[in-house]
Amino acid sequence: MSKKDFDMSQLVSGLTGEQEEKNENRPQTVKRKKPMEHVCTLVSVEQMAKVRTIAEREGIALKDIFAVGLNMAISSYEQKYGEIKVRKAKRGNASEVFGMED
Repeated sequence: MSKKDFDMSQLVSGLTGEQEEKNENRPQTVKRKKPMEHVCTLVSVEQMAKVRTIAEREGIALKDIFAVGLNMAISSYEQKYGEIKVRKAKRGNASEVFGMED
């Protein structure tokens, strides 16, 4: 886009509350992301430097590299010991825990 074609309204159109017309002919797909969890772990300085180098060279996010590694470890474990069945977390009711009415 050249400077001549630049229109400030294009930049702020999403911020002003004005909604753009939706293309009715185009089907909208909704991608649902898998729930993620933050974890903290220790990794050797040398391993982390190598992983960062791979990520930079290949243009890959660190989380994606770790996800591949975890998937490899899980797959290897399941091949050796069988499928891992994860129990769903039991969700409690705070009112019941503390003996209060809803």
